[in-house]
Amino acid sequence: MSKIKSDAHLYLSVVGAADPTPVTITSIATTGGKVTITATNDLAPGAFALVDGTANAYLDGHAWRVENTSPSGFDLADADSAKATGATGGTFIPFDLAGTTPELLTACMASITVAGQAPDSIAMDDMCGSTTLLGDAKPPQITFSGFSDKDSEGYKNLWRASTTDPKPTVWALIDFSDGGGYIFGPAQVGEISITATTNQGLQFNGSATFTEVPTYSWAL
Repeated sequence: MSKIKSDAHLYLSVVGAADPTPVTITSIATTGGKVTITATNDLAPGAFALVDGTANAYLDGHAWRVENTSPSGFDLADADSAKATGATGGTFIPFDLAGTTPELLTACMASITVAGQAPDSIAMDDMCGSTTLLGDAKPPQITFSGFSDKDSEGYKNLWRASTTDPKPTVWALIDFSDGGGYIFGPAQVGEISITATTNQGLQFNGSATFTEVPTYSWAL
């Protein structure tokens, strides 16, 4: 058994920018153990596609890392082809992490913690029983820290997500590297504070909460 060394990054969509335009999926193939999307494509390997409208609950509403990209499509890196059988049509929203106009920006991170929240519980004591029922899963909360860089577009974008009023909902990606997987979903960023120590780098600390249960790549 090998241990995973994390190279964690927190990416956020650009505050104030409209979501990327959905791209129509021409076809979905599930042969050879791969889920292959045919569509007009300019995503690079490692980018993400948020898939919807395929009539397949396994694919729809989830973000997928892409690989084997070409101008005519890509493969979904983490998808199980057996679970995607019967998927057809639909759209995807592209989220690139690099290039001249990436949809997701990152700041310099030192640590990221994702803490789950217990679901609401319903006590049945008043229903002639002592059973407690658990409700739906709650979205997780995020805490993070990193190093300040006022010239970084990702750093400035993180602050805009924290301070803009009314509070914007952004797409958040926590990428733990290929060995650790990723978490992707809509989130709101809370307060951010800065720690200043003499002759040391400025460090920031903050938190965020997903507004709905996100995609966990290891649970797909």
